[in-house]
Amino acid sequence: RIVNLKQILSNYLDSNIEEMKIVIVHLDFNAYFPQRLRALKFFLANKGHELFIFEMLGTPMLYSFSYVEKNDLNIETFYPDKTYQTVSRKMINRDVYKRLMEINPDIVITGTIVFPPSAAAIRWAKENKKALVVFENAKVSAFPRNKIVTWVKRKIYGVVDSFVCPSSDYIEDLKYWGFSKEQIFFGLNVTNNRFWAEKCQNTDFRMLPKHYFLTVGRQVPFKNLDTFLKAYLEYKRQGGNIPLVMVGEGASHRELEVLSSGISDITFLPFQSYEKLRQIFINAKCLFLPSFKKETWGLIVNEAMAAGKIVAVSTECGCANTLVKERVNGFLYNPLSEKEMISIMFEIQNMSIDEIHKMQNEGRKIISNWDLDKFVEGVYSAVLYAISHKKKISLLDHLLVKLWKGQMKNNSVK
Repeated sequence: RIVNLKQILSNYLDSNIEEMKIVIVHLDFNAYFPQRLRALKFFLANKGHELFIFEMLGTPMLYSFSYVEKNDLNIETFYPDKTYQTVSRKMINRDVYKRLMEINPDIVITGTIVFPPSAAAIRWAKENKKALVVFENAKVSAFPRNKIVTWVKRKIYGVVDSFVCPSSDYIEDLKYWGFSKEQIFFGLNVTNNRFWAEKCQNTDFRMLPKHYFLTVGRQVPFKNLDTFLKAYLEYKRQGGNIPLVMVGEGASHRELEVLSSGISDITFLPFQSYEKLRQIFINAKCLFLPSFKKETWGLIVNEAMAAGKIVAVSTECGCANTLVKERVNGFLYNPLSEKEMISIMFEIQNMSIDEIHKMQNEGRKIISNWDLDKFVEGVYSAVLYAISHKKKISLLDHLLVKLWKGQMKNNSVK
């Protein structure tokens, strides 16, 4: 029997550790984060630890449609009236550093190092010899980088004590950045499965077809919805009979409308609240996610599986290898292949009720291992590891961390 040394160490530290102050900091905590942080804060409080949550912006950077109630979390929002385009790197670095000095936490947890709040958190933690945990879900291939950026990222990651990522499928990517397997913990990208599995009525969407294929998300180029829609139109031309519902908005929306003009079996809906999206799932035959590599995970797949839906996911999506088992709970396909998408559409159309139910049940089993508890377990294990493995850094690394202030997309804001 293989002994899990990492787990033994974690259990030992957990039983001997004193009360801690922990700070988690990011640009904003919206969409999926509040439910995760709620579970983490409850868990830590039961162990006598205190969690401080810092976010920079009151308005979500990407998911403005997905605001969820989070007043109970006592999140400290540094700039509630500012946006990603109007806040400056200098301001963020100054204010995050100052607040960390005031609280003096034992552990700092922060998101991807590209953003200014993470740069400030990393610098403070290393200068004050505190444990440092970073979380991120992007694979190496998701975003192009030049040699200088790659070198800088490797050097900064080299001072991080432990790392939380979505799943074991990310291990090789993190080894590329210099992390050992012992430093890596899982469970970042989870949802509240209980919510999505809860029974509800399709009361707000009686105008929708009896059954349909479904897409949900921002309608932007990397989601590859134009290729998917062309495949669907060809499926219809070849005699396919399952309608399509597309939920979302974005830069590609008008293009999708033009492509589908004159086709009565396609319904567009704007972004929906989680409660209403759960209703839309009820009569969906299958969720399609045809995205390219910038889809670093695809949490809509978690939600669909928890709701008992078959999923058809591009092989380039971050969650593909972890959550989708070919023809067990769903389908995988090349995002550039309309032919593969069409074949899957017809295969689903021709499945028996028993075959559909079997795949749905398998999906529920798979996703049951990816709930809020997994996030809590992954983060807490990373914290315990970081406490006992705080890195000493070289003068060069210290200088680089001191100089690194993060990046903002809007170059007019310095």
